[in-house]
Amino acid sequence: MLRRLFACFVVIASISAQSSETDACANVKEISLPDLTIDMVEPLENPVPHCKLTGKLGREIGFSVWLPVNWNGKFLMGGGGGFVGSIQNQALALGALQRGYATAGTDTGHQANGIDGSWALHNLERIVNYGHVAIHRVSETSKHIADSNYGKWPDRSYFAGCSNGGRQAMAFSQRYPNDFNAIIAGAPAFDFGGIAAAFVNVSQHMYPDMDNLTTPLLSSVDRSTLAKAVLAQCDALDGLEDGIMNDPRECDFDPAALDLPEEKIAAIRAVYDGPQNASGPVFHGWPFGGEDEDGGWGSWLAGPGQQTEGAPPSAAFGFGVDLMRYMVEHDPKWRYEDFSFDGYRERVAVVESVLSAKDPNLDEFRQAGGKLLLYHGWSDSALSALATIDYVDAVYARDPAARDDVRLFLLPGVSHCAGGPGPWMVDYLDVIERWVTSGEAPDELIAGFIDESGSRRLCAYPAKASFIEGNDRNPSSFECR
Repeated sequence: MLRRLFACFVVIASISAQSSETDACANVKEISLPDLTIDMVEPLENPVPHCKLTGKLGREIGFSVWLPVNWNGKFLMGGGGGFVGSIQNQALALGALQRGYATAGTDTGHQANGIDGSWALHNLERIVNYGHVAIHRVSETSKHIADSNYGKWPDRSYFAGCSNGGRQAMAFSQRYPNDFNAIIAGAPAFDFGGIAAAFVNVSQHMYPDMDNLTTPLLSSVDRSTLAKAVLAQCDALDGLEDGIMNDPRECDFDPAALDLPEEKIAAIRAVYDGPQNASGPVFHGWPFGGEDEDGGWGSWLAGPGQQTEGAPPSAAFGFGVDLMRYMVEHDPKWRYEDFSFDGYRERVAVVESVLSAKDPNLDEFRQAGGKLLLYHGWSDSALSALATIDYVDAVYARDPAARDDVRLFLLPGVSHCAGGPGPWMVDYLDVIERWVTSGEAPDELIAGFIDESGSRRLCAYPAKASFIEGNDRNPSSFECR
């Protein structure tokens, strides 16, 4: 009797061990697809039981696929920020695995620090992979892997990304319109030529001598003085004095009103006005907001004033200079001191054709049933919300019916992708799920504050939330107009 009980226990223990240790990856190890090299397959328990496959496509497109045991039947790919350079998956931060999505991310075909562009020097294959090819190949391969693992093709597929991930999102809607049913594009870096110009223009003013990068022209005290002056004049324009401008375009603050030297006023104007040439504006400047935030001008535009050894003095310097050196000019010694923006757009046209995603023609994506949800923080000091507005205006102007399938939400007081004093906590994944299943485009969203002090109403562009009365942390105190 004891022997039979023991034998039974051994069998049960064996089945249990197999279930917990091998079942998650049982159907993954044997996967064989063209041009696919599998480097690692591992069963993992956190945040939920799942199998993670890591491999390469072609020569050097690294990627990972996360396959939850309790699959919801859908696929969600995540974007990558900056120049990527490591396997990134922004969908994981949305709780992709906890919600049961099969999900994937990629390094876009190179390994490097996310603000280092040297990998692109004289390497058009890497530039094209980074531009759009890698994300498409990884998304399609990952769906095949999900199909092999679960015995079923995903019912629906989504993409979510912010910053460069937002650019990737827009690239999918324009270049690969059948890859995803719905796409979330946050603060998209979709105009690489314009962004490079804006970053270089600001850096020319903040660090006029490229051999002296220790201290930005604008100090933290200067930025604080500027921020206070802007809010003093414009904060109450929306009916609330709360440190948040509802629409910075209504602000007509003149930096010349500040008691600062002429060269500092010029540096401030470089941010707000954007790069110029003999023909006029080359690209947008930034709206008012974020001037005194460490994650705003303090990291992106002016820099913190305490340069880390081996790191650029500001993110604008790092991205702008490396874009020009390694993707446009292919000259590691390129300098901006005497650089002019005359003829600039022609100069960057070739690389823009690969990296940018500016086409307002979304006919194929929309005809396939695709939905595009864009969001952008008004106080984003990395990428100007004005550019995203212009893109959506172009989409609507080309076809007014596109508003049924393309929606933009602007977030007052919100920094790059998240953060800042404004409300930014929105479950965008839930929003697109409801949009796809119901067919009804969202007119309003509710965004929470990070300190859990309440929430506010966000309105689909061009409408904006107007304060009526009551508690400014209660959505019912606002209405969309």
